[in-house]
Formats: sequence, C-alpha cells, structure tokens
Amino acid sequence: MSFEIIGYVGRPYGLDGKFFVSEARIDAQTLRSLKFLYLGRKDEPEDVLEIRSAEEQGRRICLHLEGLETREAAEQRVHNALFLPRKQAAEYLTAAETEFEFLGYRVLEDKEERGIVSGRMERLSQDILIFTDPKGKQIMVPWVDAFIIKVDRKHKTLHVRLLEGMLDED
Repeated sequence: MSFEIIGYVGRPYGLDGKFFVSEARIDAQTLRSLKFLYLGRKDEPEDVLEIRSAEEQGRRICLHLEGLETREAAEQRVHNALFLPRKQAAEYLTAAETEFEFLGYRVLEDKEERGIVSGRMERLSQDILIFTDPKGKQIMVPWVDAFIIKVDRKHKTLHVRLLEGMLDED
C-alpha cells in the first residue's frame, strides 16, 4: 500500500499528549471524520494510531492520538510524518497537492540525507522545492538544474546541490 504525507507532528500542546500539526494538508474537520492516522519517521509509516480529537486552535490544528497520553510521549514523536493511504488522501487533498508526485521523496546531497520533500511553491519564474530537514526546519530550493541534479523515481530520491548557508541554523 502506498501512503501520502498529510502533515507532521509539531510541538506538544498541554500535558495530555496533544500536539500541533505542522504543514497540515487537510483541515481539522476532515481529521475529525477519520478514525486512524499512520505515523513514521521517514517515508513509510511505522505505527497506526486512533484519532481521539482534532481541534482548531486559531489557524492551527491540535491533534490527540490514542497512545500519546503525556506531553513527553508527544515530544518523542515531534517531526514524525502523519500519513494516510494514498487513495484515501486523494479524497481530501486538492488536485494541485496530489499532482506533485515527489512528496515524501528523500532529499540527498552527495549521498547524505538532507530531509524529506514536504511541498512546493509554484511561482511564475520557477517552482520552489520545499523539504523538511531532520530537525523539522523547512528548506526552500529553487527547482532549477543548478540545484536539482537528479530525480530517481525508482528509489524515491531527489539529488540536490545546495549552496553554503542554505542549511544554516538561524
């Protein structure tokens, strides 16, 4: 079964295992209509957890999953990807989001993993690749030959060349 990333576990909220969803691709109402979500560290789910609640906190979504009962449990899952089976995700995501086939691909630079593709921005001059590094920071790279060296669909990887400073901690 193939999966689609619909967001990431963000920082914890409160003491009972709730957390904010970062880079959410579906809304709280849709999450409330679901029974389960899959969680994982890379591009494949490792666990399936039941959804206890999904609430709107301003413009953000606060999610509570079965099995995450404490703040510490939620903190251990920060930066984990939230997955849905691809067929199910396609029902909820807009056509523009589902057509970007590289979501979830690993980003490599000189055989070193730099992160996971989490989105793109379409611009008139050029598209921008967005990937999330292992610490949860979003990195934006212009989608041009100077930066995107190779796309390997078989291994689901994007090979990039980054400029000095693109990964700096700010």
